[in-house]
Amino acid sequence: MPAGVPAYPGAAVFRPGSTHPSIAALGHRLVQKGFGKHYTAGPGPRWSEADRRSVEAFQRAQGWRGAAANGYPGPETWRRLFA
Repeated sequence: MPAGVPAYPGAAVFRPGSTHPSIAALGHRLVQKGFGKHYTAGPGPRWSEADRRSVEAFQRAQGWRGAAANGYPGPETWRRLFA
């Protein structure tokens, strides 16, 4: 993994009602990359629909469709987002 890329915390972190520092890191990175339009407040450490929709927009920008653009970050989404 490239230097400066935080370790992927695992899929279980990114579920409704989940709270984790990696969710906030993900949200801030989405905003930096221009995928923060779904946030009305935050991003913060609690997984929300705004997070899911922002991740989905990023995934679609990668050219992914269907199940590959489900709004839940996997290791490849994480790697590309923090690259």
